[in-house]
Amino acid sequence: MNVSIRNMTVPRKIYHLLFWLVVTVIFLYDRRYLIQKFNLPDHFIECVTVRLLLVISLVYFHLYYLVPRYFRARRYTVYALLLFSALIVYVSLQNLYDIYLYGYVIGDLASRDFWHAFPYNFVTISWYLLLTAALKVSLDWYEERKKKTSGTDLSHLQHPNGQEKIVFLKTGTRQIKTNLDHVTHVKGLKDYSIVFTKQEQIIVKGSLKTTEKLLADKKLVRVHKSYMVALDLIKTINDNHIILDGHTIPIGRSYKKDLYKLLAI
Repeated sequence: MNVSIRNMTVPRKIYHLLFWLVVTVIFLYDRRYLIQKFNLPDHFIECVTVRLLLVISLVYFHLYYLVPRYFRARRYTVYALLLFSALIVYVSLQNLYDIYLYGYVIGDLASRDFWHAFPYNFVTISWYLLLTAALKVSLDWYEERKKKTSGTDLSHLQHPNGQEKIVFLKTGTRQIKTNLDHVTHVKGLKDYSIVFTKQEQIIVKGSLKTTEKLLADKKLVRVHKSYMVALDLIKTINDNHIILDGHTIPIGRSYKKDLYKLLAI
């Protein structure tokens, strides 16, 4: 078990390091070019540090918040509006910081004030975002392909004692180790499912039917078109609802008869 987890996490750390190394090298090269062009050694460390922090914050916000929450959920309008707003904020902070350090915005001689430098810096940071997104997609694709070709199935693992069964549920860019015995119920949305455990809620991509196959070793029973419940955890039924760990789960009319048979009611 420990060996399998180690084999999975180490490559991700390497990919993560490689990802930011490339972003940083590209960013520093661009800054070096401007420093050579204008011969501005003063405040170089401060300028690079602040700009790099701004870039990292923007890239993280884009890749790990906007993309999984809005773009992958096909909420393209909200995604575009939030991304555009984030770009505006980034460019404004970058320009204002240049003016604070040097009295003008670093760039072309004809575009040294806040507004004239705005279009160029906006296009530049948009290119950075596109580059980092493409690199992230490429690394994720390579990692998934490596998993498939290695012949190692990390989606389902079992302890040596044969009792505790583990699955890795993918949510966004993360793989969350989940004990099947801790899964209480699953709620299906349109293109996503929420897996409820005794400790947390995990959002996974896929319909309720897809999630049911993923959790095949956990005895889940469909009680509603949008809900599955762990059969062994059903203790209380109140009218047409199951009361489970503080959650009230509806029982669909077409599922009630089969459920009652399973529970010997």
